[in-house]
Amino acid sequence: MQVWSNDLYESVEHRVMVNSEKERFSIPFFFNPAHDTEVKPLEEMTNEEKPSKYRPYKWGKFLVHRKGSNFKKQNEENIQIYHYKIA
Repeated sequence: MQVWSNDLYESVEHRVMVNSEKERFSIPFFFNPAHDTEVKPLEEMTNEEKPSKYRPYKWGKFLVHRKGSNFKKQNEENIQIYHYKIA
């Protein structure tokens, strides 16, 4: 959503903290588009004053790279959305 919204909606780092005083209930939701989906800011979110902040990328390539690492800490950094950010 961060890329499609051109940073209008930012992703947050996932953190879970234990609260020993209050019960917590959570439901995870995973959004996975088709592998050939091109992810880039929507036209409605860009204009001359607010140009695209991300290069387009294919969701499948991004996901395969992430899953290939099994989301573990590697000797090199796992691919992140900000790797597609335009400087």
